[in-house]
Amino acid sequence: MGTLSFMFPNSLLDGTCKIVALGDSKTRYNKQGSSCFDPLRIGNCTDQQQLCGLSWGMDKAKGRRGGTVSNLKAVVDVDKRVENYGSSDVEGNESGSYDAIVIGSGIGGLVAATQLAVKGAKVLVLEKYVIPGGSSGFYERDGYKFDVGSSVMFGFSDKGNLNLITQALAAVGRKLEVIPDPTTVHFHLPNDLSVRIHREYDDFIEELVSKFPHEKEGIIKFYSECWKIFNSLNSLELKSLEEPIYLFGQFFKKPLECLTLAYYLPQNAGSIARKYIKDSGLLSFIDAECFIVSTVNALQTPMINASMVLCDRHFGGINYPVGGVGEIAKSLAKGLDDHGSQILYRANVTSIILDNGKA
Repeated sequence: MGTLSFMFPNSLLDGTCKIVALGDSKTRYNKQGSSCFDPLRIGNCTDQQQLCGLSWGMDKAKGRRGGTVSNLKAVVDVDKRVENYGSSDVEGNESGSYDAIVIGSGIGGLVAATQLAVKGAKVLVLEKYVIPGGSSGFYERDGYKFDVGSSVMFGFSDKGNLNLITQALAAVGRKLEVIPDPTTVHFHLPNDLSVRIHREYDDFIEELVSKFPHEKEGIIKFYSECWKIFNSLNSLELKSLEEPIYLFGQFFKKPLECLTLAYYLPQNAGSIARKYIKDSGLLSFIDAECFIVSTVNALQTPMINASMVLCDRHFGGINYPVGGVGEIAKSLAKGLDDHGSQILYRANVTSIILDNGKA
């Protein structure tokens, strides 16, 4: 497999998934219609029909587990009949009941949907395109398959807690064969600076120090701080960094690691790098490193985000799935179908109607 190369001029170095959360309420689908639920008339749509809606009314109806539907209302516009990719049609859903709707079948949407499905929820995913994947999708020409976006893949490791793709696939009983990449990126920077990011951390540091021997101490100190953050992250069950209750619980299990993350949370990679490094060329290289992470320079990249990527490429490594990046989305989509949920394609959501701020 070829190495990904990036060329950065001097001037440079200075997608949406929404979840309609329904809580404990249930969503009813009824082919004949009712006062509670307007049917999703996928089979009856024509090119002239714009609205094929889902709506949850204020009336009560029995849920699948004997509960009731109330208090929620939502309308989803679907612009034409959906052709499914490895998933059954909505009209084949005889129970007609959905606990949640996920808009978009990119990796984020598929992981959200599959995590709900494996916990027993019946999920409907609406995707405006004809295949899953979003920026991790693919297309085929003349018998060859091409990635349309992402091609440097993290999260395929079989160790630690940051192997998020492996975990997401395993949750729905899936596993992909991967090809380890010995070199993640080959940077071509101004002033003829060329740096390869080797899979082995010591090889990478050795090459970088060979380019900036006068900054050896600063290089080691900066990347050591990255490892301190990475090791803290990797020791936690990475479910959410935004839920206070979850973080509070984690604090009692791993207080030192949580305090480490709290310390670095407001800091950016550029400021940390400048504590140890003075060479402008090396700082430009770190800018380029962060551009791969966040598409902005180091001063705009959160240190925690940078550390996760700059270390995981050596810890878990970059691994390319056999068959292309699109295999990730295809496997998640099949796993979703295996767990009784489904995806509708060519389902372009144009609006979600809110009632008192709720879908």
